[in-house]
Amino acid sequence: MTAGGRGRVNIMMEAPERSRSFNFSSEELDSSALSSSMSIDRLFPALLECFGIILCGYIAGRANIITSTQAKGLGSFVSKFALPALLFKNMVLLDFGNVIWPFLWSILIAKVCVFFLVCILTLIVASPVSRYSKAGLFSIFATQSNDFALGYPIVEALYQSTYPEYLQYIYLVAPVSLMFLNPIGFALCEIQKWKDQGNHQQSKVVIVGVVVLQVIKNPIVFMVVIGIIAHFVLHQTVPVFMAQFVDGLANSFGGAALFYLGLSMVGQLGKLTKSTVVTLILLTTAKLLLMPLICKDMVDLLDKRNTSDLNHSSLSDYAFLYGVFPTAPSVAIYAVYYNAELEVVSSLQLPANIPSTLYFLSLTHCACFLCSDS
Repeated sequence: MTAGGRGRVNIMMEAPERSRSFNFSSEELDSSALSSSMSIDRLFPALLECFGIILCGYIAGRANIITSTQAKGLGSFVSKFALPALLFKNMVLLDFGNVIWPFLWSILIAKVCVFFLVCILTLIVASPVSRYSKAGLFSIFATQSNDFALGYPIVEALYQSTYPEYLQYIYLVAPVSLMFLNPIGFALCEIQKWKDQGNHQQSKVVIVGVVVLQVIKNPIVFMVVIGIIAHFVLHQTVPVFMAQFVDGLANSFGGAALFYLGLSMVGQLGKLTKSTVVTLILLTTAKLLLMPLICKDMVDLLDKRNTSDLNHSSLSDYAFLYGVFPTAPSVAIYAVYYNAELEVVSSLQLPANIPSTLYFLSLTHCACFLCSDS
């Protein structure tokens, strides 16, 4: 629910008891109605953009207009060029002065809780043959959200006219998975690879070194670090000589990522087997129930310095909305890289995204319609 809608609902409920304490001018009411209308008007074009481009990608893959080899090339461009440029640009331009840090800590704690819960349960339940790779990939699967391709356009439609500073949190929250949680999952995959090779002469120090090297070589992580350094060195300004170059790559991310997401969905439902149904249910439960509830509860617990009840409630609602962002398709790329659990991860990608996406859309629709009704 958006901030404006939540606040106006609370005001209407309390009006009979405190009618004398509220005197709204016609200008204030008109601006509130305009803000709600703008959110609704921006939401549906954003939904059409997101799912229309995804549908185009799916049709292109289904009709074999774009082959699987060409799709992998597009995926490499998105993950190694467009997204790093987008992250670099937004890290440089980020205004840390407007950041509400309890919100970031809340998301971090929620992701850590879900990550380790999925990891521990997988290590206990999974077969010893592949338990470490499953624990690593499933934990990443349950915590890495599709923040940029799907989440950002819809959040922009909901909050651009009410709380525009909320948009920058996506660029701050995304590195939580990329820099802190994903390396743990990569380490488990490296352990599984080490066990499968049967050559146990490598020391644990070597394994740790390999994992650290792989994380540093990841262009997404690398450009986040470079962007944060450039933020302070360049004083929140992208140099003129490289501004258009960075903008060109960054602006190409949105459409290319959505199109690739549609391509990656082709043929995935046919790979779903009985052995993956239980895994699908557990991962979907963790993503749709545990993650948003922990996010919301942690904001309510940690955001004590916020004196505005309206802003606090809107931030809590935003944390819940963020918790149900659909899973990112990049987990399948990790599975390909480690040559582990590829069939399971790819078969889970589309079915796990369907309920998450529907739930996400239902929340955004409820938020906008409550705004318009109030």
